[in-house]
Amino acid sequence: MALPVQIENPFKKPQKGCILCNITVDYKNIQLLSQFISPHTGRIYGRHITGLCGRKQRAVTKAIKKAQSMGFMSVTHKHPQLMKDPNICSIRQLN
Repeated sequence: MALPVQIENPFKKPQKGCILCNITVDYKNIQLLSQFISPHTGRIYGRHITGLCGRKQRAVTKAIKKAQSMGFMSVTHKHPQLMKDPNICSIRQLN
C-alpha cells in the first residue's frame, strides 16, 4: 500500500507582512515615525489606516510617545520639514 504524497496547497495565499516587519522601530528615527502621525493634529494613526500588524503598531506608538516625551517630536503637529516626505499610510492629506 502506497502512502499519499504530501504536496503544498496550491490555493493557499502567501502570508502578508506589514511594511515594518523587517525594520526595527527606534524612537530616534523621527522621519519614519512622523509618517504615522497626522500632520495637522499630531494624533497617531490607527491600524486600519497604517496597515501595520499589531506588534509593530504598538512598537510605533511606544516609540512616538517616547520621542515626544524626550522632545525629539512635536506633540501637537508634524514638523514642517517632514511634510513633503512620501506617505507610507493610505491616507490623503490636504495640501
